[in-house]
Amino acid sequence: MNRTAGGTKIAHSSAGLPLNRTAQEHMNALDSTLRKMAGLCVALGLALALFRATPAASQTGALPPIYLPLIASQGPPRPIVPSSVFGMVMSSMTPARGLDDAVAAGAAWMRSDNTILWRQIEPVEGGGYNWNTPLMQRIEREMISASERNVAIIMIVRGSPRWATVPYKADCAPINPSKYQRFASFLAAAVERYSKPPYNVSYWQIGNEPDAYIFSQDSGYGCWGVKSDPYYGGRAYGDMLKVVYPAMKAVNPNIFVLHGSLLLDRPYNPANGSGLSARFLEGVFLAGAASSFDILPFNAYWWTLDNMPDATDWKAKYLIDLQAAYGLPRKPMIATETGLLCSSLSTGCQKAQAYAVGRYYTRALSYNLIGDLWYLYDQDSFYNTALVEPTNVLIKRPAYLAYQHASAMLAGARYLGLLEGQPAGVEGYRLTQRDGASLVVFWSADALPVTIPVAPGAAVACTAWDGAALPCDNVAGTVALTAQAGPTYVVAR
Repeated sequence: MNRTAGGTKIAHSSAGLPLNRTAQEHMNALDSTLRKMAGLCVALGLALALFRATPAASQTGALPPIYLPLIASQGPPRPIVPSSVFGMVMSSMTPARGLDDAVAAGAAWMRSDNTILWRQIEPVEGGGYNWNTPLMQRIEREMISASERNVAIIMIVRGSPRWATVPYKADCAPINPSKYQRFASFLAAAVERYSKPPYNVSYWQIGNEPDAYIFSQDSGYGCWGVKSDPYYGGRAYGDMLKVVYPAMKAVNPNIFVLHGSLLLDRPYNPANGSGLSARFLEGVFLAGAASSFDILPFNAYWWTLDNMPDATDWKAKYLIDLQAAYGLPRKPMIATETGLLCSSLSTGCQKAQAYAVGRYYTRALSYNLIGDLWYLYDQDSFYNTALVEPTNVLIKRPAYLAYQHASAMLAGARYLGLLEGQPAGVEGYRLTQRDGASLVVFWSADALPVTIPVAPGAAVACTAWDGAALPCDNVAGTVALTAQAGPTYVVAR
């Protein structure tokens, strides 16, 4: 989320391009490699055991029979790799705050506002780790609740102790290089404790928005940004990743390490030097840390219903192009925070948010993101973005219905391409649902005619943004409808 130094968030947006190789394939390939490594270790262990158990040959050359038990190492638990792009951020991942309804709506990814604070657990350097703080007890209950529901948790680790940030005072400030190894030891201990049952945390994020500039006081945001540095402090963050990443992986090679979610306030303009903070990730690459994280996250918001052609979708494409410019294979990418912001809660705002939900998640598939997390499910603390009533989470807002229906339509879907041949102003996408059915999603600021080609004789079903059935017919291989501000979903079987 974008903020000022005082802690006020500022909205921004995101976008991207489809790739030949899907982000899910990236995740599957990484998961397969980890499993092969684990299997190789088991095989080597068995071979060594056999060698040590074999006695010397007798004088006659006969060998006594050897009976060894079949040893199978389970190794660290395999991570949950959601096939769905749908996720949410909650003030607290608990049933009391609507966790079950969030999961029922289709959320496969979860992130909590409760995060692991290094300064609380190791307040004194070398004084040991205190995992029994009230905050950690609350977080542990959240981890267990999410794990029991097979939800992939993204756990943020942040909040450095004063002794680790000298000469800076803020807990979000750059860690002193002399303390990188101490931070690595702490992260390794956290992974050792929480990546196994009953917690099963597989996704570990190193801070949030480290590309924000350095604050003078503690903050829930990141603040590694150095305005006088041509790469805005990114090289220092990269140097830190190179130390902590191998320490975390040594404890559990099956976990995924996330770069801190990028604020990415505006693109860098080399002509006038504006947008210098966008060079933070370049600094990470120049530090040689491109291989020291597994997933690249960013945050993105909009202030109004982003009608074409006014939307400025640039973030995902910017990050994709930047990786290509440095000759790097594209990382799996995830939008860890997104939402439509409203300065005041109104009926019009709630309707706009409901229309935005289907738009954002359809685009996320076209951008090839592995996840997209709505911020914030159960609180209006950030510009009235809750999908439920914060004082009574059992009361659902229109955006909740939109989220639930979008998930039913899009979870596990595969992006095929744009819906071509429509009037100017219509934005549409072609996809395949997980069961093989064809899906078209489209919308427009104005009521405009849309003609969708389908297979002659195919059965079609059309629904509005909230799942309400719309009348539609397959007439000689064409479905004729009218685009609205809310997404329309057309399924052909």
